[in-house]
Amino acid sequence: MKTVNVSLKDRSYQIIIKKNIFANIAAHHFSNYKKSKAIIITDKNVAKHYIKKFVSSFNKYKFDIQVIEILPGEKSKDLLVIKKVAEKLLKSNVKRNDIIYALGGGVVGDFSGFLASIILRGIKFIQVPTTLLSQVDSSVGGKTGVNTSTGKNLIGSFYQPTAVFIDPNTLKSLPQKEFMSGYSEVLKYSLINDKKFFYWLDLNSNKIISKNSKIMTEIINNCCIKKSIIVKKDEKELNHRMLLNLGHTFAHAIEKELKYKVKHGEAVSVGILMAIRLSILLNKTKHTNYNLIKSHLNKVNLPTSLICLNSKKKWNARSLIRNMLSDKKRVDKNIKFILLHDIGKAYIENSVSYEKIYLTIKEFFNE
Repeated sequence: MKTVNVSLKDRSYQIIIKKNIFANIAAHHFSNYKKSKAIIITDKNVAKHYIKKFVSSFNKYKFDIQVIEILPGEKSKDLLVIKKVAEKLLKSNVKRNDIIYALGGGVVGDFSGFLASIILRGIKFIQVPTTLLSQVDSSVGGKTGVNTSTGKNLIGSFYQPTAVFIDPNTLKSLPQKEFMSGYSEVLKYSLINDKKFFYWLDLNSNKIISKNSKIMTEIINNCCIKKSIIVKKDEKELNHRMLLNLGHTFAHAIEKELKYKVKHGEAVSVGILMAIRLSILLNKTKHTNYNLIKSHLNKVNLPTSLICLNSKKKWNARSLIRNMLSDKKRVDKNIKFILLHDIGKAYIENSVSYEKIYLTIKEFFNE
């Protein structure tokens, strides 16, 4: 078992990483919340694999349990769905001492956290991430939210979980495409501040692709430590935490352009390469870094161009730039980007000309 402490002023908590962890979660509930109902929010795909096992671990203690299933995918991150689930909980007499368990990937975590932050003006919630993306990134740090027609995650809150329980074994049931999509967030950490980690990932790429248990546990632990350090420095994303958005300014614009019919991690993969290309255009990094990163993405079968994401779409650079204008990091008319000086040395670029952004995007139409 591995433990990572997320040390914050008001809402510190632990990340527990352990195989076959469901029994530990039920025991934790018994020790800390024995008079509280366990509200389990999951999606239909995750429920097929884990809901029986998860619920049975709680039944041992004869807790009051409520299970709510939402549809998988970004379409569930919607205020109307939040309202529907909130009303269901209120009709079932939810109380402030009840606990929401987010059993699933990033969508379930974002949805459950936002719901927990607003229902009865806030109840506790616990993250039980089952995808690589959620285990290494979205379950840690308290970002919650839903999408709008204007953009992704534009309505939300910073609301920390009371604990995060991670079972690396859940990755075994994850489709390979979904698994590798989450890997782009792993790569992100190495590019931000850990060059040695990048080369370690590259060295172990075959073991990563095959979901080697030892390697994946090490990766999850390493990423959680890195994120906890960043969140401790800047919980509300006022400055330093923005570095975690490497590739995401481009990625969110791509996702919106494709009406969210693309995996987040695949959009991030292309977005990361775009950010490196923009860094080169601004004379901030060397072309060799671009080649190294692109080579690694090819090695792990992640997309490296817009055509890879959707070969039938007629891509439009100006449309993508318009999408960026709704980015949460934007100040006035300036679009902020997280760029690289070197592998392991990311920085915040506060102002980039639209011309440079346009030229960068155009290069990814046919790569």
